Formats: sequence, structure tokens, C-alpha cells
Amino acid sequence: MPILFRWIFFACISRAAATLAALLAIYVIIESFDKARYLGHGLTASLMIEYILLKMPFMVSEFMPIIILLGISIYLTDLSKHQEVVAIRAAGLGINKLLTPLLLVAAIAATLSFSIGEWVTPITNQRLDLIENVHIHHRTMQRQGVEWLKDEHRFFRLTPLGHDQFKLTIIETNAHGGWLRRIDSARAHYTAQGNHGVWQLQQVDISQPSASEGMVLHHRAQMQLPAAVGPATSSPPKPGYMNVFQLYHYIDTLKHAGLNSSAYIYALHRKFSAPFACFLMVILAAALCLQQSSRSSRASWGLVITIAAGLIFYVVGNAGSLLAASQHLPAAFAAWLPSLVFGGMALFLLLRQEEH
Repeated sequence: MPILFRWIFFACISRAAATLAALLAIYVIIESFDKARYLGHGLTASLMIEYILLKMPFMVSEFMPIIILLGISIYLTDLSKHQEVVAIRAAGLGINKLLTPLLLVAAIAATLSFSIGEWVTPITNQRLDLIENVHIHHRTMQRQGVEWLKDEHRFFRLTPLGHDQFKLTIIETNAHGGWLRRIDSARAHYTAQGNHGVWQLQQVDISQPSASEGMVLHHRAQMQLPAAVGPATSSPPKPGYMNVFQLYHYIDTLKHAGLNSSAYIYALHRKFSAPFACFLMVILAAALCLQQSSRSSRASWGLVITIAAGLIFYVVGNAGSLLAASQHLPAAFAAWLPSLVFGGMALFLLLRQEEH
């Protein structure tokens, strides 16, 4: 590993780690003051500490692109102020020698961000919501009511009985909407199997039209019915509780049921777009903070613009989430919108800088 590569790589790692520590420290201070007002009103000191600790993985995963942007920008501004960029360029080294170690730092950050979002936050988010809803805001858990679901040419009416048991009515139709069969089960339980599952029915009454008899009735003590929709479709889990494979299969389930899956499509694409943004932040930081001028004010202004760009990136990300939820934009496009905007801007600025 070349000396220059090691020097830039470890310096950037240290700046990014310092930026992460500063962000977490600011978060802990703000969150402590915010949640302290609920102490003694359902929230204990131990629960408040647990809440703050459990939210840290979400903060790291959510703000990793901004952390990389700020950390690398601070380092590149320092290089520019001390004329080290001029020395590197005078030695005949191109921009690739500077970007390669920076992109490796971004790769490590992206891997960390994806890993936390995939295996940590789906677990911590559930506990966070429980603490916030029950102990802080004193909200009661909503009970699931009667739900109608659709699975291609079948319609399901679920009436909850408790303990994951349901009274179930199923109406099957043909492609033209004609009635083929009705199934009534006094007690039913759904077992998920991948992106499909099986309804276990008990005390089943089946009725279907007959040209000769008018109506034919059958009774069965038990029956199994494969289906792509189940109780989770009518009482869906939050997207933040699911990993990539769970999101993918659940989106497929919702599509089979004819239900809106925008929130889950957005969450699935965010699993990849947020880590990928770390690479784009490196290019943006290089475009704004790599200065060969002898004036340190230009490098300082580059850092200021970088901080503003980080705030705008966060705002655009939130705007994309709202646009996807309101279905004003396709969910996949909304998830990639910040990366598309800032990636294009970063490449344009860097190429323009290299031309000069």
C-alpha cells in the first residue's frame, strides 16, 4: 500500500470517526433534554437511557452520507489550506490518487450503514416505538378490526377472534367477476411460508352454484387453503421493522392482494440508495473543498457550502419520503432522488474543476 494512500486513508477515517462522535454527542444532549420532561410521567431514567442508546444505530445509518461528506470535507479543506494539494499535483499525481483512498473510506461507511440498517435497526426500531408509544405518549395499542383483502380472484373477510385466530369468509370469482365459490370458516389460522402461506381452516362450510341443484353445500371439519394474503397484510408491520428480504416478499404479497405498497418499496430502495450516497458525498466533497489556490478563504467557503449541501441533502431525502407516501412520485424514484440530484451535481462540479 503506497505511503500517500495510507496517509490519506487513515486521516480520512479519523476525521469521519470524529464527525460521527460529534454528531452522536449532539444527539445525546438534545435527546436527553427533550425526553427529560417525561421523567416521572411513565418514563424512568433507565428507559430514557435505553431509548437514547437504541436510537443511536438509526442515527448512524440515517446520517452516514452526511457524516462522510463532513468528515472528508474537513480533511480536504485542511489539505488545501496547507498547500498539500498543490504539492500532490506538482508531483504529477492525478485526482485518482486522491479519490481512491477516499472512496475506500466511503465503501467502509456504506457497508457499515447497510449492515446496521439490515440487521440492527429492524430490531431496535420495534423497541423504540414501544417505549415512545406506551411510556412516553401513553398510547393504547389499536385492535385490529374486520378487514377485507383481495388475492387475485379471491376476496377475504377477516374477523379477529384473538390469539392469531380469525373467523374467515372467502369469496372466489372467475375472471369476469362471476361467483364461483364461498368458503366460511368458524376459526382460521395463517401460517406464512416465504412470500406465500397456508390458511388452516376449521369447521368449514363451502357453498357453490350448480346448474341442476341451484346451490350445493359442503361441510368439512378441516381444510387447508394456500394464499398470498394473511393477517400481516391487513395489519401490516412498519417498513422500519423489516430487512431487505422481508420487504421484498412483503411487497410481493401486497401486490397480490391489490394493496398499496409504496411505503415498502421506498424503504426497500432506501436500503441501497442511502449507503450508495456515501460514494457520491466523496465526489461532492472533492468538488467543493479541493482547492489549489493560495487563499485559505476559498477552502473555508468550500466547507461552508459543504455543510449547507449536507442540510439540503437531508431535506431532499425527507421530501422524497413525503412525495412517495402521498404517491406524487414513484416510490423507487423518490428513494433515489437525493442521490440523483447530488450525484449529478457532484460529477458536474468535479469535472468542471478538473478542466480548470
